[in-house]
Amino acid sequence: MTENPTKGSESLEKELLHTLRHSNIDKENLSELVRVVVQLRREGLERSRILLKGIPRPDGLTLQAFVNADRLGAILSQVLTKTPRLQGVVVFPYGIPYPEVFQVNVDLGETIQPGIATGIGVAA
Repeated sequence: MTENPTKGSESLEKELLHTLRHSNIDKENLSELVRVVVQLRREGLERSRILLKGIPRPDGLTLQAFVNADRLGAILSQVLTKTPRLQGVVVFPYGIPYPEVFQVNVDLGETIQPGIATGIGVAA
């Protein structure tokens, strides 16, 4: 008997919403961020953990995953072109014990609006 892939996604979404319910991220924003995380997991970022992003008030999530080198290009292409609310992506080689594995951190949060100074390259 084959397992329904959306069933696992639905239970992951419910579990994440339940776990992060006290994170002080407004309900609508949290729901949308969790849907993005579930989609990224479906696209290949399986071995992962989810961290709150933002101090003192969390306003986003970081998805941290481990990806094999042979799948890295395809996954980065998906993340960079199809991920809503993407704020950043960082790729680290995992190191000497596993040189063919990379750690990928995907930052999700509120959309950065053009024209708002972020403190990088902005003269006063």
